[in-house]
Amino acid sequence: MNLLRMELKKMNIRPYCISALVICSCLLGLFYIFAWVPHLESGSEASEILFSSYRGIAAVGGAIALMAFSGLASAMGFGYVIKEYSGSCAILLFSYPIDRKIVVWVKTGLLLAFITVALPACTYGSFLAFAVTGHMLSLVNNDLYIMDLLLIYRDTLILAFLADGIALCAIRIGFIKKSNSITVLSAVLLSMLLANMAADINNHLTVVEGVTIVVLFVGLLFIFDMARRIERMEI
Repeated sequence: MNLLRMELKKMNIRPYCISALVICSCLLGLFYIFAWVPHLESGSEASEILFSSYRGIAAVGGAIALMAFSGLASAMGFGYVIKEYSGSCAILLFSYPIDRKIVVWVKTGLLLAFITVALPACTYGSFLAFAVTGHMLSLVNNDLYIMDLLLIYRDTLILAFLADGIALCAIRIGFIKKSNSITVLSAVLLSMLLANMAADINNHLTVVEGVTIVVLFVGLLFIFDMARRIERMEI
């Protein structure tokens, strides 16, 4: 518990909160753009069908949020986890009278907690703001029911766990070279590979759930391996 408090004090979360708010604002703007797509004469029939419902708009917005927050989580992971185990920072961490693996897991846990809260809060919050104004202004020719809101929130939580798994994998990859660019690039590429699947979550929920479980499990295994390597590191 003392370690958790100490890590929270050391963690400068403000820049990441600001970044999350920027993502939230961008998502809100994109929701309005998506709602306008069916009104465009140049739009394709497929896009018109997709963006003519609140759930379709929310699904595409969720896929974009997945990419954005995966990148944010990887940048946060580099600064808060990887960078801490290089140079003089590593000497300070290794002086803690606590098992090194526990320190790694505490840091990782705080990172996951932030992303698991921030992604649904920003994505769902911006969608609710859009849904309220969209209903008042009749932007979407589709009714929005309580069940739809619950299903959209469920989908957002699933994508939050998927972003967690992507971030864990990216942190492990970036730890090899202790490189910020490699860490962020890994997260962006992984999220781009899964973005189309995430956007189709309304039609293939079981597939998305299965992939999320696999990616999160692999990510945890990667962090377990990283923690073992850190435990064996010499100052």
